[in-house]
Amino acid sequence: MSNPFSQLKILINSSTPIIVMETVEEQRALALVRSVTTELELPLFEWNIADGLRRCTAPAVPITGNGHTKLGLAGEGSAVGAIIAQAATRPDGAPIINTTTPAGVLAHIETMTSEAVFVLKDFHRHMDDAVVVRNLRNVVQYFSCSRRALILTGPSFPLVPELEKEVEFLDLPLPDRETLHAIVEGTFTRICKSHTIKRTIDASGVEAVATNLSGLTEDEAERAVAQALVTRYSFGPEIATDVLEAKKEILRRSGMLEFVEPFAGMASIGGLENLKRWLSKRRGTWSDEAREAGLQPPRGVIILGVQGCGKSMCAQAIAAEWKLPLLRFDTAAIYDKFIGETEKRIQKVFRIAEQLAPAVLWIDELEKVFAGSGPDSASVDAGVSSRLLGSFLSWMQERKAPVFVVATCNNATVLPPELIRKGRFDELFFVDLPNAMERRAIFALHLRRRKQNPEGFDLETLVTASHGYSGAEIEAAIQSAMYASFTDKKPMSTDSLLEELHSTVPLSLTRAEDISELREWASTRAVPASLKDEKAEPAAVKA
Repeated sequence: MSNPFSQLKILINSSTPIIVMETVEEQRALALVRSVTTELELPLFEWNIADGLRRCTAPAVPITGNGHTKLGLAGEGSAVGAIIAQAATRPDGAPIINTTTPAGVLAHIETMTSEAVFVLKDFHRHMDDAVVVRNLRNVVQYFSCSRRALILTGPSFPLVPELEKEVEFLDLPLPDRETLHAIVEGTFTRICKSHTIKRTIDASGVEAVATNLSGLTEDEAERAVAQALVTRYSFGPEIATDVLEAKKEILRRSGMLEFVEPFAGMASIGGLENLKRWLSKRRGTWSDEAREAGLQPPRGVIILGVQGCGKSMCAQAIAAEWKLPLLRFDTAAIYDKFIGETEKRIQKVFRIAEQLAPAVLWIDELEKVFAGSGPDSASVDAGVSSRLLGSFLSWMQERKAPVFVVATCNNATVLPPELIRKGRFDELFFVDLPNAMERRAIFALHLRRRKQNPEGFDLETLVTASHGYSGAEIEAAIQSAMYASFTDKKPMSTDSLLEELHSTVPLSLTRAEDISELREWASTRAVPASLKDEKAEPAAVKA
């Protein structure tokens, strides 16, 4: 089943009784159903709770082979415009009496013996009604031997256990690059009918706009382009930036993926030279030139380490260094109380990430997602964690799109072994507390960032005094010293920094046992992110 059009035809012809189209693009879903039923020469009925059940004889909207709306229809403008223009024709049949309620329409459909397709809109709102669920199960029995199908549309379908095995889901793919190009041009044509828009963009500019729209639905893409055009009253290269900002906001509202603006490249991180060297060798390996040379894009890394030592900064720095979009995956947002919803959400995240490729996908605190995915997890969360792990492993193993996954982790001992083996992630790096060389670099970096000359400080004394401190603790000490100096109206000095360091109890002391255990685990299982310091240091003690 290669595309939604073909897939829907197969589902109807194979007597699949209930088909769920989980989408916010209702008009696009209707256009697809109308095209398929026209080709199959099947009657189509549409229902909503306001109008009841009606016969639909509105003309179908042509669909391309990949399931997107055909473009270039005379005077119709963009893809979404074509859908809306056709779908705006209401079903012309009179409403059938006693079908305005969900139970009423299902009871009526059970009495119909002719082959037909029934689209029930917004039916997700009625799935907690016991009568509705029973009627749906009756439909399964009546429809399973003929070309009769119920198509349920809505943004989300939490299925009750009774129906979990009885339905088939049909996904509408995100628009491909060709469709996005057509949306851009079609939207410009439509807007020009009511506004005067000056066009100054060339072919490469249109390509940039289409690229920045990737990952959005057809509706979202058209709205983003239309708003940018109407705001500027021009169609120029700056539209690419406008639609990117609109996309960031749309993804942020989705609650699962967020665009993060990387602050700077790897040069902004003190130390971690081994990790930096590994990453520099893999830069640009998602390009056409690399592919022609037989190289496969790197899959990703797990960065394990002590808290406050720069793991999250690494994820941002990698994206900045490689000049790729950075997507932060909100792992807490994917969990849902309904059966199957969590798995569907993570699949949606994967689809969007692939559509935005090449990109960096940042998963923070990986252990909080998969720590409960062991053999006993089914008794805790109905097996959701195990199924989530299975989906993630399959995607990591099989994906073709160049999505580089950076997963940060504070405690890898709780991760399932199949997650950290080679083939899923390329490497597991361990970020320890910074050694003397790295602490010197961290001091210099943060002092310069705050308009202080490192040469005016006794860095050797500060490096010795900060033994056992994380990068975050060193930064906090510098910040506190700056506050104190500002209050006292004195320039910051080595002594003021030493005072702040001595007043801090580092994590290496408060969590000494945990850090020791983590180091022991990583010593034989992970690659050190830092090069070995030429000057050995004793175990961390309070200065």
